[in-house]
Amino acid sequence: MSTTQVVERPNKRDSDVSDKVYVADSEIHGKGLFAAVDIKKNTLIGELIGTPTRKDGTYVLWLTKKLGLRLKNDLRYINHGKKSKANCELSDVDVVTIRSIKKDEELLHDYGW
Repeated sequence: MSTTQVVERPNKRDSDVSDKVYVADSEIHGKGLFAAVDIKKNTLIGELIGTPTRKDGTYVLWLTKKLGLRLKNDLRYINHGKKSKANCELSDVDVVTIRSIKKDEELLHDYGW
């Protein structure tokens, strides 16, 4: 007989990006984006929505050395994971999984630093 571990995440809420993910407190940093269901490799999670900026700040994704995108949707909560732990990546303005992700697993992207 197997037992299923129920993961209770503080401050969990539905995402504005997709029903496949939710936002909750992260053990890595602040808020995080988590899988609401098992997600297969090469699945589109959503599109980055934001405003162009030349100033650094919270939730700024740098597209070039001088131009950033201040993210406005819940994709801003994807935390950094070293390449070996990353499970999603950016493809232009889309976020796509690069491996299967289990329900309640945090989505991580290698920021490249």
